[in-house]
Amino acid sequence: MYIFLSFFTGIIIVVNMMLNGKLAQKEGMLNGLIINYTTAALSSIILCVLMVKTVPSYLVIKAIPPIYFLGGFIGVLTTYLFNIIVPRVPAVYIVILRFIGQMLTSAAIDYVYLNIFSKGKLIGGLLFLIGLIINAKIDNKQLTKLTKQEDNNEIRSYNI
Repeated sequence: MYIFLSFFTGIIIVVNMMLNGKLAQKEGMLNGLIINYTTAALSSIILCVLMVKTVPSYLVIKAIPPIYFLGGFIGVLTTYLFNIIVPRVPAVYIVILRFIGQMLTSAAIDYVYLNIFSKGKLIGGLLFLIGLIINAKIDNKQLTKLTKQEDNNEIRSYNI
């Protein structure tokens, strides 16, 4: 069940990223961010009303270390950065780069907090990165080739 939920979450993250990017293109970066987080705040309020018995008291919230509240800021920053990136980078590259970043960061966190060093995660992340770079170079060559062909076709049409 948790594996399915993790898989489903991955799908939702990519869809969310694309929708936010398109919203930012249409409405502007700041407006897109405001619309996104206003909707998130309203959704959270509705969820809290539905689950009123599980909402923590003020005293419980007050006891939470302030650093844990950075999650909201990081969420806004992440959305802002994706709003910049989505219109400029193919979705598959965004997803793979995000995955590589998550994998290498999780390996670093495991090392710092649990004193566990995972050669497999490090090697896997680097292999993904190398594969992505090779794939991007191939895509770039194909795009350059297509552009040259289109330019040649335009020149031929003028000569007719």
